[in-house]
Amino acid sequence: MAESRPEPAPERPPEEIPLRGFLRYFLTLGLFGFGGPIATVGYMQRDLVERRKWLRERDFLDGVALGQTMPGPLAAQVVMWVGYLRAGAAGALAVSAPFILPSFVLVLGVAFLYVRYQGLSWVQALFYGIAPGVMVVIAVAAVKLARLTNRRDARLWAISTAMLVVTALTGAEIALLFVGAGLLIMFWDAPPGLSPRGSRGC
Repeated sequence: MAESRPEPAPERPPEEIPLRGFLRYFLTLGLFGFGGPIATVGYMQRDLVERRKWLRERDFLDGVALGQTMPGPLAAQVVMWVGYLRAGAAGALAVSAPFILPSFVLVLGVAFLYVRYQGLSWVQALFYGIAPGVMVVIAVAAVKLARLTNRRDARLWAISTAMLVVTALTGAEIALLFVGAGLLIMFWDAPPGLSPRGSRGC
C-alpha cells in the first residue's frame, strides 16, 4: 500500500506574486542557469517551491509531468506552464521570452567561438573539463527531483529505476514509456469500474 502524500500549503498564495517577479526570476535563470533542462527544473523547484513559496508543490509537479509527455525541452515547457498558471497564454509567452532568449544568444556565441577556435588545444580541454561538471549537476538535480515526486512510494521508485535502465541502454527517451508509466499508475490507483459511481450502477 502506497503511503499518502500530504501537500504542504505554501506560506504565501501564488496569486500575490506579480508577474514581473517571475519575469525577473526567469531572466536570471536564463542567463545563469547551468546544467541543461533537468538541472534547470531542479533550480526552479528549489527556488519557486521550496525557498520563495511562489508555487504550490502540486502545481509544479503537474507542470513537470506535462512537460515530460511533450516534445521539446522540459525546462522551457515548465517555464511556460508557470507563466500560464499566473496569467494565461499571455503569461506563458511573457515568461518564456526572457528565459529562452539569453540561452539562445549565449549558445550562439559559444558555438561561433567553438567553430572558430576548435583546433586550439585549450578549447578542447575546456569543453572536456566542463562535461563532467555538467553531468554531476544533472545527476544531483535528477535525484532531488525524484525524491520530490516519488517520496516513499515504492511503485514510483520502481518505475523510475526501470525508465533509467531503459534510457541508459537505448540512449533515447521513449515517449511511449512515459505515457505507459502514467497509465499504469492511473489504472492502479483508479481502476475503471471500481469508482463510487460505478459501484452504484449509475
